Amino acid sequence: MTNTTTQANAHTNFSPPAPVRGRASSQPKRWLTAIAIGALALSPVVVGADQSPAWADGTSWSAVAAAEPNQWRSVAYGNGVWVAVSDNGTNQVMRSTNNGETWTAVPEAEPNEWASVAYGNGVWVAVSVNGKTQVMRSTDNGATWTPHAAPAANRWTSVAHGNGVWVAVSSDGTTTNTVMTSTDGLTWASRTAPEANTWRSVAYGNGVWVAVSAIGTNRVMRSVDNGETWTAVVAAEDNAWFSVAYGNGVWVAVSATGTNRVMRSTDNGETWTRVLAAEANSWQSVAYGDGVWVAVSLGGTNQVMRSVDASIGTGTGTGADSGTPGIFLHITGPVGRSVAGSPVYYGADRVQVTSTYTLTLTPVGGNRPPVTMLAEGTIELNGSFSTSVRLDPLAPGSYDVQFTGTHRNGATLELTSRIVVGPGGEYMLIGDNIPIIR
Repeated sequence: MTNTTTQANAHTNFSPPAPVRGRASSQPKRWLTAIAIGALALSPVVVGADQSPAWADGTSWSAVAAAEPNQWRSVAYGNGVWVAVSDNGTNQVMRSTNNGETWTAVPEAEPNEWASVAYGNGVWVAVSVNGKTQVMRSTDNGATWTPHAAPAANRWTSVAHGNGVWVAVSSDGTTTNTVMTSTDGLTWASRTAPEANTWRSVAYGNGVWVAVSAIGTNRVMRSVDNGETWTAVVAAEDNAWFSVAYGNGVWVAVSATGTNRVMRSTDNGETWTRVLAAEANSWQSVAYGDGVWVAVSLGGTNQVMRSVDASIGTGTGTGADSGTPGIFLHITGPVGRSVAGSPVYYGADRVQVTSTYTLTLTPVGGNRPPVTMLAEGTIELNGSFSTSVRLDPLAPGSYDVQFTGTHRNGATLELTSRIVVGPGGEYMLIGDNIPIIR
């Protein structure tokens, strides 16, 4: 591997990663993990004009023409297709089969104000806040849609799929009908919510359903039985919570109002802690993918903010505000994912300039197991960089992935994560980072 040089922003420990020089132009486009030490933090991102970053890392955005100039309310991805829905226009659905580069208009099932769309198990489902039949469904990747009746004529604001079940929530109605569930998207059943709040968003993760509300005494509710029963949960602040999502063991919600417009949970939505947003904008939606959180807002100077996983240990500091230099290593799961082609993110924040680094893969067991050099190079400029490699197929067994760098004081920094590969080439275990300073 050639020497890697980057020019990283130094004003915060949560700076967007700069494109890494010296990488082949054929490098696959992926999200990149920026430098992160300790607790969750968020950085503003400028929504830019048309430009071509080396790969997608969430820091640069390109303008793309919509199929029609509608008020697009929701977008989702599934089975190689992007689908968006709007609350007005001639054709209130559009779809893309080339990673969002171009979009094609699609007629909706009914001219309702469509608010949310999601994909699951080969089916697309959208819900609306009004209309005769407030659900529409597609089984041909969003090319055609059929209408289906909701059990109550509510303002259905959000729909999601998880664990073989569809769940939707509404911003009005009574406690007995503000939630509806379905196993196929065709027939729906009303469910009882703990409070008749203005429920704005629902999501699934790690066996739990979580919904958030803009008003109410308890503005979070959760379900552990596929949406059949729900329990009220106290939010971190009484804000207008508009969106919730799950990723890598963490729940994150964003709001349009309040002092701290982000809250997070690490215990499956049972308790929540407040987090300061990058800017006091009207944050509308948040999502997670490949180690990166991204949120968007209706207004503000910077209408996008992003955060990287907060579970990256360094062994060199204890908090995101400590300003302590360090290294990071992140193996992208989850358990069950194929090892072949999965990214391993690694990098450094203000370590020793001109020092060398190595990323190795070592089988566990045997007298002298062979070591595979995944990456090596020299850290230049300000001692910071972030990048990734993709793993080749691995035989079943245990392996240690280790990233090594040099602290500014000359000490050797090591992060090691144990992975276990199953008989089908899938992750069976992704261990926590074990830090060592020598």
